[in-house]
Amino acid sequence: MCAKFFDPDGLTRLGNLELIARQVVEGFLTGRHRSPYHGFSVEYLDHRPYVPGDEIRSIDWKILARTDKYHVKLFEDETNLRGYILLDCSRSMAFQSGKLSKLQYGSYLAAALTHLMLKQNDAVGLVLFDSGIRSYLPPKARPTQFRRVLDLLEPEAASGDTDVGKVLHEVAERIKRRGLIIVISDLIDEPAAVADGLQHFRHDHHEVIVFHTLDEAELTFPYDRLTRFQDMEGAGRVVTNAKSVRARYLARMQQFLEGVQSACFERGISYQLANTQDPYDQFLAGYLEKRARLG
Repeated sequence: MCAKFFDPDGLTRLGNLELIARQVVEGFLTGRHRSPYHGFSVEYLDHRPYVPGDEIRSIDWKILARTDKYHVKLFEDETNLRGYILLDCSRSMAFQSGKLSKLQYGSYLAAALTHLMLKQNDAVGLVLFDSGIRSYLPPKARPTQFRRVLDLLEPEAASGDTDVGKVLHEVAERIKRRGLIIVISDLIDEPAAVADGLQHFRHDHHEVIVFHTLDEAELTFPYDRLTRFQDMEGAGRVVTNAKSVRARYLARMQQFLEGVQSACFERGISYQLANTQDPYDQFLAGYLEKRARLG
């Protein structure tokens, strides 16, 4: 079942992150702009317990009569922000040297982030992509959105080639309201195309976070004997003495990482390298705590 996206320890830790998560998105909040047209032109979402200061007219009197407890109605325009999680599902995301593939790790991150945003009444949507958009779930703040996100993540398998830059442009064209964009990908694509796609979001005044998801073996190249390597998104294969190419590989990887980091820094984009060896909940906790400290 979809519960696989949350291990018990992860849920415990993430449950303590709600306050931190609120601080992280504080700069993007639009506030609770209460509409005088509730029940007419504004979409009803859910209830929450009444707290002192809430408007009397927002109380649901039917629930009060039935339960003797005060609840207020929530509406679409009361959500704090609109978040879009973009998860790369291309074949390169299937690479795995440890317990989780990059795609599995990214799916855990996507599920956890959805959980956190919905807990604070933020609207969240999900985009799955490879060389094109596979699935596009518009952001909603309904409690049922969590199940819809997990249902999309559950059967997903890595397949298809990567075209990150093109997809970023396609998604940017669909989004009409300013929001928070979270990209979860190994970004194995033409660096200039990726940077240009990320810039499209910034040009439209979106806040952007990049979780650059890579496997431990990709980062450290732990091979030291004759090894056959295969391109995960092509037909290329090569057999070589791994020890003889290790230094060059690590240099190229460092160049790649620095290029992505620089592209994000220059555009005011929050960048974080996500190593699949690190427990996803600890990684997310550390990132959110860092963001909270930076204010």
